[in-house]
Amino acid sequence: MTTLLIYLFLAVGVSFVCSILEAVLLSTTFSYIDTLVKNGVRGGKNLKKIKTNMETSIGSILTLNTIANTFGAAGVGAEALNIFGEEYIMFFSMGLTLLILYVSEIVPKTLGARYWKVLAIPSSYIIRILIIITYPLNFLATKLTRLISKDKLRDEVSRDEILTVVSNGVDVGVISEKEAEIIKNILRLRNIKVKDVLTPRKVVFALEKDLTIKEVLENEENLKGLKHFSRIPIYSKTKDYIEGIVFSQTIFEETSEDNESKKLSDIAKPVYEINENINLSKTLDLFIQRKEHLFIVKDGYSQTSGVVTLEDVIETLLGEEIMDELDTIEDMQQYAKRKQKI
Repeated sequence: MTTLLIYLFLAVGVSFVCSILEAVLLSTTFSYIDTLVKNGVRGGKNLKKIKTNMETSIGSILTLNTIANTFGAAGVGAEALNIFGEEYIMFFSMGLTLLILYVSEIVPKTLGARYWKVLAIPSSYIIRILIIITYPLNFLATKLTRLISKDKLRDEVSRDEILTVVSNGVDVGVISEKEAEIIKNILRLRNIKVKDVLTPRKVVFALEKDLTIKEVLENEENLKGLKHFSRIPIYSKTKDYIEGIVFSQTIFEETSEDNESKKLSDIAKPVYEINENINLSKTLDLFIQRKEHLFIVKDGYSQTSGVVTLEDVIETLLGEEIMDELDTIEDMQQYAKRKQKI
């Protein structure tokens, strides 16, 4: 009877452990492992090594599991035949099958998939030992696998999978709906073009380059624009020929220094131009690289479509308009369309 229990433990117990290890290894994500390594958690580097060498790790687990099941089941069958006789061997085999199914497969894999964060590091040490024990057999299996599949296996994550993870994070309360919206908007930046968010030329506040500071300040509408916008495009003849920008602060500084006779072109700064079909991800990179806040947008015929600002990109990220106490119009594109109808 003792021998029967030993074989039963070999068939069920070892398989139970192997199933947990397999479920934990497959459930553990690289993002979680990277977090452990970054925070200096003991065992994090070992876990990363085990997860990275997935073929070897899984191979060692399956090798031990197969050996335990084969020899354990054979031993249990032989001992059961000696103890209970042929008339009961069929019932014993059915019971053993159900025992292996539930105790060695369903239960341990459920536990491993559910509690993988707790079991990840301890499991990595056990798997490391298994790799050493099963090295000769696993070495041959790994070589054979690589001959069949020459491409290196990679753990690839699609953008849709990331969006699904974000949605699940909201459902379980890990992240807020606003945080999820921002993450989703970041991933969608490359699908949104500048022409979708720009301020149309028709409603852009711009000034003629040959105007003097005094002439600008004498106009009430210009004063409102200077108070509302920090960067004002200047043009020659029409807004199709924007040649630079002036800072409203610079205009007021020149006024305080009695330089009102200066023309806007004298205090203007160069302005960068981009095509209206560039995506917002690239546009954001350009804003950061050039350390600028406003670009002139050109269409396919080099005509001015409007202007785009860093604020426009940030609003797209946040999913809402940024309004201050001076803003009276929320959507400039809609306003331009209404104005065009008039």
